[in-house]
Amino acid sequence: MRVLVLLGALFLGGCGSFVTMEELEQQAALTGDWSAVEQRERIIARRKAKKGPTCASGQIAYCQSYVGRMQCQCVSQGAIRDVLAWHD
Repeated sequence: MRVLVLLGALFLGGCGSFVTMEELEQQAALTGDWSAVEQRERIIARRKAKKGPTCASGQIAYCQSYVGRMQCQCVSQGAIRDVLAWHD
């Protein structure tokens, strides 16, 4: 029975309304409280950072971790092939 209640709650929770960034900004302009907008911007930035860069055709993302921060850059596929061939 508990499982059904939990599944029902999760299902109904997924049906909640999503507030767009534009709506958040309008509310913030009226109230002067920009914390929700700033929080949404932080979430978006974290998602983009996890996703990594979008590279052009013929390039791939090369990522390294430096002191807990992931840094990525786009490099040509040929350069990666050269590095990997050098290590064989």
